[in-house]
This record gives sequence, structure tokens and C-alpha cells, in this order.
Amino acid sequence: MNRAKICPECGSKEMKMGEFKGYGSLFKRKAIIKSSEVDAYFCVNCGYVLTLKVRNPEKFL
Repeated sequence: MNRAKICPECGSKEMKMGEFKGYGSLFKRKAIIKSSEVDAYFCVNCGYVLTLKVRNPEKFL
């Protein structure tokens, strides 16, 4: 996956991956059962989130 190497907010080059779980998951509208964790790629220095990606998009078909 092609990722930005420099944070557009602070210029830092330190990026990490994190995840939203539980109540931070993405849910299909009006369907509690269909959900997926969301991965976040963010700057360690200032916390700016560069990308969000649904881990299991097939659950929403």
C-alpha cells in the first residue's frame, strides 16, 4: 500500500497503524450485526490521521 511518508500537519516521518474496535467499528446502516473494524494510519508526533480503511468491506455487500 502506498503511504505518505511525511505528515502534512507537522512534517514528521513517524507513522503508525492503529484500529477502531467495538463501538469504533463501522456499521452498515440499520444493521447492527454487519460491522467491521477500521484501520487508521496516523502521525505519532501530532496524531493527524492520514487514512482510514474498513478492514472487511465485503460485510457491507
